[in-house]
Amino acid sequence: MDKQLTDEELQRLMTQHDEYRARAEALAEQMEAVQISLIECERAANTIDVLKNEDEVMSFVPIGASSFVHARLVRSDRAIVGLGAGISAEVSADAARKCLLDRKEKLTKILEQMNQALSDLSKRIQAIQVEASKQIEARQADQAYI
Repeated sequence: MDKQLTDEELQRLMTQHDEYRARAEALAEQMEAVQISLIECERAANTIDVLKNEDEVMSFVPIGASSFVHARLVRSDRAIVGLGAGISAEVSADAARKCLLDRKEKLTKILEQMNQALSDLSKRIQAIQVEASKQIEARQADQAYI
C-alpha cells in the first residue's frame, strides 16, 4: 500500500493484525498438543517393540495421581489401542505398532500443514507491521510540516 490510509482504515489494519496474532497463538498451542501426541505415539511404538518378545516382565503401572502399582505383564504379544471416539480394540503387538506408526505419520502431516499455516500467518502479521510503521512514519512526517 503506497497511499496514506484513513484513521478508520488504519484501525481496521491493526484489528486484523490482532486477529492474526491471536490465530497464530492458538495455532502454536494446537501444534504443541500435536507434537505431544507424536511423542506419545513414538514412545508407545517403541515400548511395544521392546516388550513384544518378552515372556514375563515386571513393571510399574500408573494408576493416577502420580501413583503406581507393581504389575506383571503376562501377554506381550497383544495390546489395546485407541481407535478414536473413545473406542479401543485389542490387537496383536504388530498391528498395534502399525496403528501407532500410521497415526504418527498422519500427525506429522498435520503438523507440517499447521507449520505452513503458522508461517503464512507470520508473513501476514509482518506485512501489516511494515505497513503500519510506514503509515505512522508518514503521519509523523506530515505533522512535522504543520
